Amino acid sequence: MAYERENKIIRLLDEHYQKEISFLPVISPFRFLVTVMLSASTTDRQAEKAAENLFSSYPDAAAIADADEDDIEALIHSAGLSRSKARNIKRSAAYIRDHGLPESEEELVRLPGVGEKTAACYLVSVLGRPGVIADTHFVRVARRLGLTDTDDRLRSAREIRERFDPSLWARMSMTVNLHGRTVCSPKPRCSECFLLGLCREGKA
Repeated sequence: MAYERENKIIRLLDEHYQKEISFLPVISPFRFLVTVMLSASTTDRQAEKAAENLFSSYPDAAAIADADEDDIEALIHSAGLSRSKARNIKRSAAYIRDHGLPESEEELVRLPGVGEKTAACYLVSVLGRPGVIADTHFVRVARRLGLTDTDDRLRSAREIRERFDPSLWARMSMTVNLHGRTVCSPKPRCSECFLLGLCREGKA
């Protein structure tokens, strides 16, 4: 059977972790999108803090689109890379004010500052559609477990989409990510891992 070992890993991850996994809250679709944009190169906690600062002053896309870019930058400073993020958020807000929220991956990735990972987060968490969220945790763990063969985010997501059924993508994204946060960290705790016997790189 093709990918028998890999499918067993996916099944064990699904059985081990809680059914509802969420790393960023979906307070509103637009706010979620902005929070994911803010999460690039920082922690979820810092992204949420920056989003709270921003939306306390500018509550929707229209308000952010009309806001002074320097003010946006100051409000989101805690998330890092604030200049480029402020520019992208303001431009994306203007598009959404004029055209509404995107409803497809193709529309999402056309927004400034929205790449495949951010688009996949939105597809999965807001639209309830299949998506592969290939963030740092996911890519690291997927390669170690042999679900993919690369450390490159785009290639990792593409390999998952090619190898596994779309019905698995969203749940796998969450469980692999959570496994990377709790067990398979940059310095993995292999002796504690329930997948040790199936892992390509695990060491007892």
